[in-house]
Amino acid sequence: MLFTQLPRSDQRIKGAQYLRGLITAEGRKSVRNIASQIGGPEMAQSLHHFIASSTWDWEPIVTVLQHYADQELRFAAWAVRSLPIPRRNQQALGVWGVANDVTVPVRWSLLPSGESAAECAASATLGFDRSTIGPRPVVLDIPGADLRPVFDRYMQAGAPLLSAVSASLPVAEQGPRRARSPLPAARLLQSHRMLRRPVEWAAPGTGVVRTSLVAGVHVEWAGHPLLLLGQWDSGQGQPVQCWLTNLTATPLGVILRLGKCTQRVEHDFASSASHVGTLDYEGRSSDGWHRHMTLAAAAHVAQVVAAARARVRPWSYCMASMERMVDPVAKTTIRTSL
Repeated sequence: MLFTQLPRSDQRIKGAQYLRGLITAEGRKSVRNIASQIGGPEMAQSLHHFIASSTWDWEPIVTVLQHYADQELRFAAWAVRSLPIPRRNQQALGVWGVANDVTVPVRWSLLPSGESAAECAASATLGFDRSTIGPRPVVLDIPGADLRPVFDRYMQAGAPLLSAVSASLPVAEQGPRRARSPLPAARLLQSHRMLRRPVEWAAPGTGVVRTSLVAGVHVEWAGHPLLLLGQWDSGQGQPVQCWLTNLTATPLGVILRLGKCTQRVEHDFASSASHVGTLDYEGRSSDGWHRHMTLAAAAHVAQVVAAARARVRPWSYCMASMERMVDPVAKTTIRTSL
């Protein structure tokens, strides 16, 4: 299924081989290591060409991957993670699907020169959701980003957005009697601490249920009516985290658990990156980076889907989950299932 988007049979075979190598190669997922795992060092040159300088377009594969992962895992939200790439001196963004107990990447993009991370996140996610059950919220946590143009675009599109914000962000409370100057978000929330109530949420990785106090205040920010949410981990002091959202009628517990999506993404990325070679691309080609990252995302999805089906840890039964992902021509070379 995944590689039917490639126009030539040799590309479909190479795609399946590379995907298998990302799953099975030990250590760094370099082209040389992948080639040694799936057929011998003599395959390294052809695999390098397939990734770095071939002509196939990764975008159709991204679309199929998103649809497949959504069907299998039933995403409730999208989360955006930033990723520095020291070797390229660039920033990348990943769009992750968030399900009940797992997160998986479905798209990676390099940050274009001159574009802010927040604006790139909006471009990557607006119109990306093709669900038939309505748009899923996008959750952002991009420290230092200018969020004004992002909220402008989401409000104009009528799309749900939740973003972590600085405790010092100036916001103004809504209401006819509130003709006051904006206050720092944490200070405004602290003035409404009597509204706090306990909310349970599951810690990423451990599943341990924790309880935090939350309060919400309706505010005006950047010309938009929004909800400011604060989280306290004890009864004292200022909130430890703040969010802004246009989900103004959503229960506070739901919003808090959505806000925790980015922590789950951080945990899942840390535990999965070395397994699928997310950080292992060695070339200089931007197109090659996108092709490698698309197939690394596919390898991650395949393993998580396998784990969901087998109810075991994600990195077991990985190859058994890939059969539905590849084209029948490729199956003559590798038995897979994404």
